[in-house]
Amino acid sequence: MNQEQQQKELLQKLGLAAGAVPAELLRQALTHKSVTADRQTQHQPHNERLEFLGDAYLKASISEWLYTHLPDASEGDMTKIRAYVISDSAFSRVARRLELERYIIMSSSERSSQAEIRESIVANVFESLWGAIFLATDYPTTARLILEQVKPELELALKGEAEEVQNYKATLQEYAQGKYKLLPEYEMTHTDGPDHDRAFFVTVTLNGELLGEGEGRSKKRAEQDAARLALKILGSFDDGETKVPLPAAVLQFFEQSATARSVAANPSTVLPQQLYLAPSVLSADFSCLQTGLQQIEDGHAAWVHLDVMDGHFVPNLTFGPPLIKALRPHSKKVFDAHLMMSNPQDFLAEFAKAGCDRVTVHYEACDHLDRVVAQIKELGMKAGVSLNPATPVAMLDAILHKLDLVLLMSVNPGFGGQSFIPRALERIKSLVKLRASQELEQQVLIEVDGGIDQDTLPQVIQAGADVVVIGSAVFNTPDPVQTMLSFNQQLAALELQYRC
Repeated sequence: MNQEQQQKELLQKLGLAAGAVPAELLRQALTHKSVTADRQTQHQPHNERLEFLGDAYLKASISEWLYTHLPDASEGDMTKIRAYVISDSAFSRVARRLELERYIIMSSSERSSQAEIRESIVANVFESLWGAIFLATDYPTTARLILEQVKPELELALKGEAEEVQNYKATLQEYAQGKYKLLPEYEMTHTDGPDHDRAFFVTVTLNGELLGEGEGRSKKRAEQDAARLALKILGSFDDGETKVPLPAAVLQFFEQSATARSVAANPSTVLPQQLYLAPSVLSADFSCLQTGLQQIEDGHAAWVHLDVMDGHFVPNLTFGPPLIKALRPHSKKVFDAHLMMSNPQDFLAEFAKAGCDRVTVHYEACDHLDRVVAQIKELGMKAGVSLNPATPVAMLDAILHKLDLVLLMSVNPGFGGQSFIPRALERIKSLVKLRASQELEQQVLIEVDGGIDQDTLPQVIQAGADVVVIGSAVFNTPDPVQTMLSFNQQLAALELQYRC
């Protein structure tokens, strides 16, 4: 299997479409910093900085989940649970379920010196992977995928079945003070291994008696390990703590997780796409579109939807490449351009130069659709085709395999603020069937645009949409940011309800 195939396989395991993370960025994340020890590869980009970033987002996503799902937990309780999940042992278990060792690039000496890659190296690359995913997507996407991967470890910790959740140093200290009125003493005896993967060895003594030696990737972890062994020797290891019943929301989360894992374990099952919110700046304040972009950023929406109208294909005139180019430096979000215009092929290069990530043209506006789709891809953009409400979905049968996205209009194009056309739901279902018949679930996203609000959103998602464009229902509210956050929460709930 070549590198491209390996990367595609890994991204699919993580729940991402092929190409969701740029190839060079993914390769850097998978390249362990030990490569600097090899003369031939010492200048090769490696994962050290990405590890720093990934560690931050792992902690943030798990902390946010604990804070939200355990409203009565103390800081100490949440810290103990997080400390278990954010650990080499937990990360390596998750990574080994992904078979991450198959994709890791490291020094020849490390690769040849052992049959199995060290736990610390596997965990290190696992952290780097999330740094790369964040840079290629956004925080909501990264957090969602992280939680999907660490759910088994999180469940063990919350149910009290993970031995490592206990704070052994604190327990040993309480024992020592109660029995001897003394404190345990820890001493680091030595370290072993290269700087990038050093192991620490610590002894613990109590009342002058050596109780054992612990090992860990850091001095703190080695002390915890030493304290755990000491408690076992003293016969004071207590794993019979009273378990507090978990909140209903947490139990539901793990039940859904079990379903998702059973689906993921079946190689013949195609996992559903993630749901994306794409606010349309057509409804934002045109006197200060930079503010609209910032609101989209603060509202954690995934894409920026750009409605380009030429006054010919539709009876309205909006903006073009120059304005998009001016907006591009102010947002790292996916720029999703919807070209409601005649002869779009004459302007595609300008939209690419302006910074568009995705360009969607109308089926009805292209005499030579296959050529236009090829042109979009040659310019380095994702290609989409849009259908007006009266255009049959079956018209895409011969071109669907070349597309990255299909945009179904649920209003007649040309103006914002229109009412949702109910028949669009049947059209979405028809497109879902067509996509499935060609086994394109992991390639082609289904986007729906027009009249979507809190009431119509569940119907659109249940029908099978992956991306929802929302304009007036976001920007024509007193607080667009809060409205977008609310829509994202609704999408997260719907994703669990309909996609698991």
